Amino acid sequence: GRTSHEHFPALITGSRAFSEMQGEVWGVHLGWSGNHRLRAEVKTDGRRYLQAEALYLAGEMALAEGETLWTPNLYASYSAQGLNGMSQQFHRYLREQIIRFPDNKPRPVHLNTWEGIYFDHDPQYIMRMADEAAELGVERFIIDDGWFKGRNDDWAALGDWYLDEEKYPDGLTPVIDHVKSLGMEFGIWVEPEMINPNSDLYRAHPDWLLALSGYTPIPGRHQFVLNLNIPEAFDYLLERMSWLLGEHAVDYVKWDMNRELVQPAHNGKAAADAQTRQFYRLLDTLVARFPHIEFESCSSGGGRIDYEVLKRSHRFWASDNNDALERNTIQRGMSYFFPPEVMGAHIGNRRCHATFRQH
Repeated sequence: GRTSHEHFPALITGSRAFSEMQGEVWGVHLGWSGNHRLRAEVKTDGRRYLQAEALYLAGEMALAEGETLWTPNLYASYSAQGLNGMSQQFHRYLREQIIRFPDNKPRPVHLNTWEGIYFDHDPQYIMRMADEAAELGVERFIIDDGWFKGRNDDWAALGDWYLDEEKYPDGLTPVIDHVKSLGMEFGIWVEPEMINPNSDLYRAHPDWLLALSGYTPIPGRHQFVLNLNIPEAFDYLLERMSWLLGEHAVDYVKWDMNRELVQPAHNGKAAADAQTRQFYRLLDTLVARFPHIEFESCSSGGGRIDYEVLKRSHRFWASDNNDALERNTIQRGMSYFFPPEVMGAHIGNRRCHATFRQH
């Protein structure tokens, strides 16, 4: 699951005319990367309340005797010094209790290949990009979508997590070594939870979809969701991601997730909650195996941003809108709940591909 682009799981309310620096402010955030419900209500007797909770689909939660249900944590902050005081308390809590990277480690400057080459991967050209990036002072160089077998557009190959040997006949290692020889860290993009119908994995295991039995789900961005509740599917992803991270000198992973869960089902019942928990388990396992690697949570931009996923990642990709002017507004809003060191941004084209604005 994801937190969505439209309804971040948080609410802020306050006294009349509160501002950045004055007035009483209450803020709440639900730490959960899945379906949720928020409510703000004034009762007939004048009482006011805020509510945030996980939202379960019909029949999704039926506990047998002795079973338990873990519900997401609710985080709350009160300030008598306006929004600024509320934000400071949230930031302090995250830095003390959740953020895991070393204290005072400078956040590296990123260059991501996506806007520069999209799916057109040529190792020689990529290494020339790295040369110019290093000259500019870039500290982390990331190869985005298009590095794996058969991935020439967004219609195919999700799920086939094997290196495209036609694009990289000598493997990834020469590119990685070149990047590191220039003094930069190396990062790579993945979208493990998804599967294209035009993929070897789907042709071999069409039953691995997260879907109602006997029903072909609606595709989103030409892709379906891989059912992580199926042990074999989970193990396949764990093995492929472990190969990628174990066989290559990767410092950073951009973990994407580009569609909603629509009619998610497993064993005849709704499974959005279970899918989210299995995603946590997969990422937890990889973080434990590769503690030196930094993971970024991305979901078509900022579609999966919350305190629970931050417990097993290091930063968020705030938005696919890389326009510097738009990012001022995006990152200002994000700063109410998150400190700046977890806000991901990278160098992109001068002409933004989202707004077509040029700075």
